[in-house]
Amino acid sequence: MGLLDRLLLFLFSIGFAALAVVGFLAGLEILIGPREVISGIREFYQDPGLRWAVAGVSLFALVISVRLLAVGLMKKRALDPGVDRETEIGHIRISLKTIESLAVRAARKVRGIRDLTARVRHNGDHSSVGIGMKIIVDGERPIQELSEQLQLTVKEQVEKIAGVGVDQVSVYVAQTIQPDKSRVRVE
Repeated sequence: MGLLDRLLLFLFSIGFAALAVVGFLAGLEILIGPREVISGIREFYQDPGLRWAVAGVSLFALVISVRLLAVGLMKKRALDPGVDRETEIGHIRISLKTIESLAVRAARKVRGIRDLTARVRHNGDHSSVGIGMKIIVDGERPIQELSEQLQLTVKEQVEKIAGVGVDQVSVYVAQTIQPDKSRVRVE
């Protein structure tokens, strides 16, 4: 739902709530009694300016109602966005979760990575992606070399398996863990 639709829904809800409160209080004769209601109806029919104002506001409320109804009934887009590909025989959509799992699987093949997470985001045209990797390394290999190998491996694997262009592979090294070395006991 777009910004305009949310604004219309907000205005419509406020107006309808105010009308409901006035109607409720009039029904209980708290705010408006029967005489005021009858007097208001007579004034409405005698004053053409008031009739046009009420007709205009009513038409505006009807247009908003129809718009919000149309937005509510429109087919929702897929919850999991993906990368769209067109082939000779039809349409292919590869979910971002699938690309993310391919990236993680490719990254696990790189020696020196202890733990990792990946995030995939669309680029504007929905035919290519950018991948962000957060890694924990073992500290035995140079981080620059390890990161570059990771970028290359992930890019190649995702492009090869999914057929999706990878514009960027960003690497964030979150932590370095030194390998556990057992202590030598001398007796």
